Amino acid sequence: MSYRIEKGESLAAALGRIAAEEMDLALTELRRRDRGKAVHSARKAIKRLRALMGSLRVVFPKKLFQTENRRLAEAGRTISPLRDIHVQLRTLGKLRDGRGRAGGKIRRDLLRRQENFARKIPALRRTVRRMLGDSRGTIGSWPLDKTTPMTLAAGLKRIYKQGRSALKTACKNPSPENLHEWRKKAKALGYGFELIACLVPKKIARTMRLCQTLGDALGDDHDLFMVLQALARENQSQPARDYAGLARRISAKRAKLQKQAFKLGKMVYSEKPRAFAKRLDRHLGGAGTK
Repeated sequence: MSYRIEKGESLAAALGRIAAEEMDLALTELRRRDRGKAVHSARKAIKRLRALMGSLRVVFPKKLFQTENRRLAEAGRTISPLRDIHVQLRTLGKLRDGRGRAGGKIRRDLLRRQENFARKIPALRRTVRRMLGDSRGTIGSWPLDKTTPMTLAAGLKRIYKQGRSALKTACKNPSPENLHEWRKKAKALGYGFELIACLVPKKIARTMRLCQTLGDALGDDHDLFMVLQALARENQSQPARDYAGLARRISAKRAKLQKQAFKLGKMVYSEKPRAFAKRLDRHLGGAGTK
C-alpha cells in the first residue's frame, strides 16, 4: 500500500503492515541487479523503518528497541559507501568547472573507489539481507498493540523536540557534523508526518513538505562538504591551479543552502514541543484511529 496509516485502519494493523512492507521492499531491492538504484531504494526503506520505530519509541521495551535499531542502522551503513560515492560524483558533475583539473582528479579517484567497492556488493547484499531477514522475523514481537493516538503523538513529539534541539545546536555551531545530525532529525520528522498524512488536516501537509525541502537542502550541503573534503585531500597530494576557485564556489553554494535551511528550520520548528504534541493529540484522537 503506502507508508501511511489509512483512515479506518487500526494502528496496530497499519504499523505492522508498514513495517513488513518496508522490510520486504528493502529485501526485494537488494536482489535486483541494478546496484545503484537498488541500493538507494533499500537504504531509503531502512531509513523509513528506523523513523517508524522512532515514532513508536515510547511503547518499545528499551532492549528490543536498541537491538532492532542497532541492526537496522548497521544494515544501512553496510551499503552506504556505494551511495555516498555516487552522490559525490553526481554533485561534482553539477558544479561549474567541476570537470577541470582539480575536479577531474577527484572524479578519477571516486570512480576507482566505486569500482573497488562494487566488487564487494554481492557479499554485502547477502549480509544485509540476512540482517533484514532477522528483523523481518521479529515484527510479531513489536508491541504494536500498545500503540494509541496518544503514544504515537508522544513519539512524534520526541522526534520534533530532538530536531528543535539539533536546530539550536546547528545555529550556534554550523559544523558539518551538527548540520548532518540536524538533517537526520528533520528527515525523521518528515517521515513521521508522512505516516499520519491521512489522519490530520491538509495544512499539516505543508509542514511535511517543508521538512522534505529542509532535508534536501541539508543533504545537498553535506554532499558538497564531502566533495570539498575530497578536493582538499587531492590538492594536498597534487596541487591544482583551479583548486581555490572550485573550493570557493563550493563554499558559496554551501553558505546559500545553509541560509535556506535555517530559514526553513525556523518555520518547521516554530512551535514549542508541548504545543506541537497537544495539536497532534487533538488531530489523531479525532481521526478514528484505534
